[in-house]
Amino acid sequence: MKKANIALVFVVLLFFPGNILGEKIYLSLQFVGIKMVKAVFEEKANVIEISAKSTPLASISTKLDNKYIIEFEDEYLPRKYTKKIKQSDYSEDRFTIYDRTNLSAKRVSLLDSTKNCVYDIQPKVRDFFSALYFLRKNFRKGDGELILDGNRVLWKASYKILGIETINSVLGKLETVKIRIDFKKISPQEKERSDLLTNNLVNEKKHLFFWFTNDDKGIPVQAKYPVSPFYITWKLEKYEN
Repeated sequence: MKKANIALVFVVLLFFPGNILGEKIYLSLQFVGIKMVKAVFEEKANVIEISAKSTPLASISTKLDNKYIIEFEDEYLPRKYTKKIKQSDYSEDRFTIYDRTNLSAKRVSLLDSTKNCVYDIQPKVRDFFSALYFLRKNFRKGDGELILDGNRVLWKASYKILGIETINSVLGKLETVKIRIDFKKISPQEKERSDLLTNNLVNEKKHLFFWFTNDDKGIPVQAKYPVSPFYITWKLEKYEN
């Protein structure tokens, strides 16, 4: 019986390694060549966890220690989205529960009950990170659209493939697909203040660019976001799977 169990575990690990062992992506956020934030993205058993901390140099001006947890269903549709934000002058400790049967979401703040609310959603709404993971797995099908929940404000994110580029990375020279994402607000509410790494990147006047490896993994090798007159750049530091 024990031998049979060991054999079963071996088969599961052999054919489904990503689901069991998980995947870790290490990224750094850089501005004018200075590393400002280091982040770790981990997916395991229908949960995505992201931790992001400011570097010692960046902490002099902006201290940041954020954590995001997304519990998702098929196609990276979030069931529960938890945000624990600790920034120099801004904090959040809240979670959002998505009810796709009734097309509503319930947001609960553990710091300020006046932030609690229930709001309407669309069937395939995603938070910023679950949308990123969905895009990683589906961009090779061609251009498309996503619906984002940005602190109860819904956005349409249209993504377009711009072409193939070879990128020098920590994994060597990689063939990547360059994608541009454009945003359009579709909710009547005004944008709420948010953390630096997610909803603040959603802007109708600016584009977000990603470079994913041109394979089934779709590793995010690089991302850029304009902050006039420069760019904020995300770069891959390490990849584990």
